[in-house]
Amino acid sequence: MHDQFSKALSFNPLRTASSLTWLFYVFVLFITTFLIVFVIKLLFWMTLLVVLMALPTLTYAQIFINYIGINIDYNNQTLTQIMNITGNQLVIPIYQYCSQGGYVTVNTYLDPLSNLGITSAALIMYNGSIVSTPINYSPKYVSANVNCSLPIYGLYLSIGSYGQYPLEALVIPGSNMTYVLTQGSMNISIPLTPGLNYLFALVRVISILPARASINNYLTAQLNTEYSNINVGSLNTYAEITTYVTYSSNVEITTNGTTYIIITPYYYTSISSMQNLILLSPSRPIIMLTGAPWIKYSYSNCTPINPGIPGITPWTSYLSYSPYCSINITTMPVDITFVDTSLQKLTCNNVFITTQNGEILSLSGSVAINPAMDRVIYLVINGIRTIGIYLDSIPASALTIQLPLVTHSGITITDELGNPVDAPLYLYANGTLLMLTNNTCVYPGNYSLYTLVNGELMSLGTRSVAQDSLLTIPVFSNYTLNISIPQQCPDLDLNLLVKYSGSQYVIPLNGNLRQEVYIPNAIIGSYIQVYLVGNGTLLYQSTLLINGSKSTSNVVLNPHVIDFTPVDLLNNEIPTATLNIGSLYYEGPGKYCVPTNSSLGMVIYGSDVYIVNITGTRVFIRVWTLGNLGVKSLLIIASLLILLLIISIIIRGLSKGGGSKDKYIVIN
Repeated sequence: MHDQFSKALSFNPLRTASSLTWLFYVFVLFITTFLIVFVIKLLFWMTLLVVLMALPTLTYAQIFINYIGINIDYNNQTLTQIMNITGNQLVIPIYQYCSQGGYVTVNTYLDPLSNLGITSAALIMYNGSIVSTPINYSPKYVSANVNCSLPIYGLYLSIGSYGQYPLEALVIPGSNMTYVLTQGSMNISIPLTPGLNYLFALVRVISILPARASINNYLTAQLNTEYSNINVGSLNTYAEITTYVTYSSNVEITTNGTTYIIITPYYYTSISSMQNLILLSPSRPIIMLTGAPWIKYSYSNCTPINPGIPGITPWTSYLSYSPYCSINITTMPVDITFVDTSLQKLTCNNVFITTQNGEILSLSGSVAINPAMDRVIYLVINGIRTIGIYLDSIPASALTIQLPLVTHSGITITDELGNPVDAPLYLYANGTLLMLTNNTCVYPGNYSLYTLVNGELMSLGTRSVAQDSLLTIPVFSNYTLNISIPQQCPDLDLNLLVKYSGSQYVIPLNGNLRQEVYIPNAIIGSYIQVYLVGNGTLLYQSTLLINGSKSTSNVVLNPHVIDFTPVDLLNNEIPTATLNIGSLYYEGPGKYCVPTNSSLGMVIYGSDVYIVNITGTRVFIRVWTLGNLGVKSLLIIASLLILLLIISIIIRGLSKGGGSKDKYIVIN
C-alpha cells in the first residue's frame, strides 16, 4: 500500500505531457519526411514524363529512301530511270515502248546492301491478268525480255523484306539432292551448312510425260524449259525438264505423275573470312563479285568464268577460286541533291548533315557520301538532330532526295487585305530566334513568329509554318489619340484607362480634361478601348477602330451628368440626403457624373431608402419628412396662432365688461 501510495505521489503530469509532446514531434517528423519523399518522387516522374513528351519534338521525322533502278532497252535505245518504292507492289509501265513492236528488255535492280527484295516478278496485261515468262531473277535483280505483240502493260513486282548480300563473297555449291514424286505435293527443306550462308538453289524438275509438275513461285523463277528423251533405268522416255532458281529455303512441288526432282543448293561466305575457311573436298568454290553502280573492280591473277548460275545483280561477275587472285575495289561517292516539296534545290545555311562515320557536311548544293559506309545520315537543324534519312537502296551514283523543309521563298506573306508584305520574319525554334530567309530551312510545324516593325520586334503569336503556306500579318502604324472630356466631375478622382493588344495605360487626369495618348506599333484594323474611371467606377467607355488612312483620332468621353434635387414635404432641399449609384455616393443636391450604363439609383435619408430612375438629366425626389427649415417654419406659425388666440381672448373679455352692445372695435 505504501509503494502504491508513493507511486501515486511520484506521478508528474508535466513529465507525461512532455512525453506526449515528444511523440507528437516524432509523428510530425515522420509525416513530413513521408511527404517530402512523396513530392520528390512525384517531381521525378513528372520530369520524366515531360522529357518523354518532349522527345518527339527533338526527332521530328525518319525518311526511308527505297529506290529501284530501271533500264529499258528498245529499238536500239536505252532508258535509265529511278523509281521510289512506296509500297509492297510496284508496276513498271512499258507499253509506251512497245508502240513500234518487236521486243523490249526490262532490267530492274535493287542495291545488294538493301534490306528489301523482289519476292516475285511477272508481266501484267491491260486486263489485269498475270503472265509468267522466262525471267532472269534474284531478289535484287530481274531481267525480262518482253514480246510487244502481246497486250503487255508493264512489269509487275512484289517487294518485301530480304537480307543484304555481301559485295564480295565466296560461293560454294552443295551436294545434289534427288527426290521422286509420283502424285500429290512434297515440301523440301534445303539443309543449312555450318559456317556458310544459304544463297539460292537450282531446281530441275523432270516430269515423265504426260505428267505435269509445278513449283511454288515465292522467291522462285523459271529459268528455262526443254523437252528431251531421258533414260530411266533401262527405259528411254520423253520428259519435260524445267529449271528453276529459288531463293527460299523451302520448296513445295506438286505433280500428277512421275516426277524427278534434283536440287543443287549454293552457299556463300564473305570473302574477308577466306583465310579461316575449311572447304569440303568435293566443292569447287567460286568468287562472286556482286557489285553496285558505285563499285569498280579490278583484279589480277583471276580467271573470269561462267558457272551457269544466275547473277545477283546486273554487275555480278564470277571468278574461279585461286589463292593468288588479287581484287582491288574502288568505291565511288554518291552525290545527293536535296530538294523541297516543290522540287526546288535546297541550300540551307542552318542545316548540317552528320554521317555514320562522324563526318559533318553542310547542306549547300550536292552532298557526296560513301555509299558502302554511310547508309544512314542525319539532318541537324539549328543544332538539333531533326530528320534521319535511311538509304536502304542506292541504285545509282546520283540521287535526288525530297525533304519537307520550308524556306522563306516557300511562304507567301500578305497583309489582311491580301497585299504582299516584304517584312522580315523570325521564328523561335529550339531556344533560338531564327530569321527566316531563302537560305534558312525549318521543319514544318507550329512556331512562335515575330516580325520587325518600326525597329521593334513584334510577336505574331503561334502560327503554322509549312511549304506553300499563306501567312497573313497585320500592318503596324504609330497612332495618337486626342482625348477630351467636356463635362466636369469635381467630386470624383478621374483616371483614363487605355487598353490595346494586351497592354493598358492608366493616366490620372488631375483636373486636366484633355490628354494625348501615343500608341507605338498599333495594328491597323484592330481596336482600342478607352475608359473614363471615377473613384474606381467606370463612367464612360469608347471603342476605336484603328484606320490606316490616318494616324490621329479624336476621342470625346462624355459621362452622364444628372441634377440631383432631394426635398422634404415643404419643398425644402435636404442637404443630408445621399444618392448612391453602385460604389458612388453623393450627398446633398448638386450636379453629379454617373455611369452611362446605370439606370437606377438609391436615395438614402436616415433609415429610409428610395429607388430613383437616373436615365434622365434630373433626379427630383420628395422625402416624407420635414427638414430643419420645415420644423422652424411650423414653430413660427404655431407661435403666431397662439398669439392671435390670446389677443382674441383679451378683446372678447373687454367687450363683455362695458359699453353699449352696438359698439365694436375695429382692429386694422
